[in-house]
Amino acid sequence: MSITSTLSIAAQALKAQQLAIQTTGHNLANSATPGFSRQRVDLVSAFPSFEGGVFLGQGVDVAGVQRVVDQFAEAELLSLNSSVGYADAQSQALGSIQDAFPTSGSIDTALSAFFGALSDVANNPGGIAERVSLVGKANALGNALSQTRQILGSEQQNIDQSIKDAGQQVNTLVSQIATLNREISTTELHGESANDFRDQRQTLLQKLTNLTGATVREEASGEVTVTLGGLLLVGGVRFASLQTDTIGAGGLHNVTYVTPGGESLDATSLFSQGKIGSLLKLRDSQLPSMIDRLDQLAKTLVDQVNAQHALGFDLTGTAGGDFFVPIAATAGAAANAQVDSAIVADPRRIAAAAAADTVPGDNRNAQALVNLQSTTFAALGNLTLQDSFLSLMSDIGSQVQNAQNQSTFQHAVLTQTQARRESVSGVNVDEEMTKLIQFQRAFEASSMMVRTADQMYQSLIDMVK
Repeated sequence: MSITSTLSIAAQALKAQQLAIQTTGHNLANSATPGFSRQRVDLVSAFPSFEGGVFLGQGVDVAGVQRVVDQFAEAELLSLNSSVGYADAQSQALGSIQDAFPTSGSIDTALSAFFGALSDVANNPGGIAERVSLVGKANALGNALSQTRQILGSEQQNIDQSIKDAGQQVNTLVSQIATLNREISTTELHGESANDFRDQRQTLLQKLTNLTGATVREEASGEVTVTLGGLLLVGGVRFASLQTDTIGAGGLHNVTYVTPGGESLDATSLFSQGKIGSLLKLRDSQLPSMIDRLDQLAKTLVDQVNAQHALGFDLTGTAGGDFFVPIAATAGAAANAQVDSAIVADPRRIAAAAAADTVPGDNRNAQALVNLQSTTFAALGNLTLQDSFLSLMSDIGSQVQNAQNQSTFQHAVLTQTQARRESVSGVNVDEEMTKLIQFQRAFEASSMMVRTADQMYQSLIDMVK
């Protein structure tokens, strides 16, 4: 082996160790960077040369710089982020909805107060003070129904806005993923590593699956294809978009899918996973069901009280009319439960008597109105008015509890998977510092080889002077 070969081996070793030190420094610099995967320089023995009948080593070579990743954990994180996105959206939104149904001072309290005031009228059917109090309690009940419905409607609008915001986030993410697809395929096509690009893309993919529950598949080119319910979100450098500007029949935004080629279709029903799928279920199914039940409660209350009130007679001996303003349709009933203006103006028109000639001491119709509190109604699933509301509260509470439990569970699984991922891909500072010393010593040794070869050259030059 010539002195030139020795210098070549030393130079190659210096280059390899310098690259190893640089990679170690890169790992240390990103030890706290979310989603970063530690990198490793693959050092291999260079292909030997055959000289003088023997194979002589040619030093060290760099096979590449690899990301240290657990592919199964990376794929599992994408799936888990979808479940976490769904569960979190449910937990947060349902928690806000539950605030519309406080345990005290709610519709339940107002209902009890209303029937309590009716009972007071039944006990003193000729009393004006009791009648005035009844009107006040009835108005308070109507306000409680209206305010609760308004809160639910506001929550529906908030969720609708969250869907719109999430759609804009999806558009940003798919664009960035498509850009990284191009960078990765171009870089790796030239034989270079795209480790940092891959880490960035993986982080974006986790955010995208959290929002949509999309499916990710990596192609041979290194690019990923992202699909949702058969719709292409990202394919190589091409990407679709979501538009949420179109208002549907219910006054809420539709989710319109726009293909990379510009064609569009209503994809609202295709989202069933991730944060968007969860929000759509809340907005279009769960919340409307709650509002419908509240409206049905209000409609039943108004209809039944009016029907019974009309059978009685007021203090003037006149047949009772409507106690509440009649409500024609169930939809929106909770927002329109109001005491009839005639009764508000003159509480003597409350029909407490069962006959015109028995006023003012007759309380039979007032007692019949009180009995509505314990009467079951088919429109409410054979429940009483109060039980119907308590059932609604119980169902909401159960949904909140289930959502919170699911969110806690999904986060626990996600944390466990992230820990497993970090055990493989995370940067261990102590380990990297040890490697840094090792590579530094190897670099110094290679430098010594250069000096030794230089001295050998100098000795040969001195010999021929």
